[in-house]
Amino acid sequence: MNIQNAYFFLAVAGSVIFLVQFVITLTGMGGESDLGEVVDGSSTEVEVSDAADASGFNFLSIKTITSFVTFFGWGGVFWGDRGLAGLFIAIGCGLAMMFITAFILSMLLKLQQSGNITGKDFIGQHGVVYVSVPAGRTGQGRITVEFPGCTREVQALADEELRQGEPVEVVEALGPELFLVKKA
Repeated sequence: MNIQNAYFFLAVAGSVIFLVQFVITLTGMGGESDLGEVVDGSSTEVEVSDAADASGFNFLSIKTITSFVTFFGWGGVFWGDRGLAGLFIAIGCGLAMMFITAFILSMLLKLQQSGNITGKDFIGQHGVVYVSVPAGRTGQGRITVEFPGCTREVQALADEELRQGEPVEVVEALGPELFLVKKA
């Protein structure tokens, strides 16, 4: 087996693995992808199988190694007949594609957005009373708070009586779905 055959084998094997990864990613057959999957229509979780963490630049992963093997092989097919210079060109092709793949994956992971709204996100937000809130924190009412792209309805307590339709501001989180509010 000569060196050209070895380059060609690596090029074809890498291309086949790349195509399999691509089809699995497009069809979702691989379960959770590297970039996450919508869970309940409002939130996205990150399942990172290739990357060390979603915020970093990971040079060594299955996808980057596959891209190296593929482009090293194709670089060798095209320039391998130049001897040692062809080997260095093939290595350069593989490393360049490995870096580009890692960079693209890290940029895609940075686009990941949670979509979850936590209790602390309500603090300081303005809303409207939906169901009147009794004075002295004696009973619960309901308020509607608008966030970019969604509206949340939560239970509220207040020190003063708040009637339906009054604007309010969320002051404190008292529980997962219970908030202290005041007139805005």
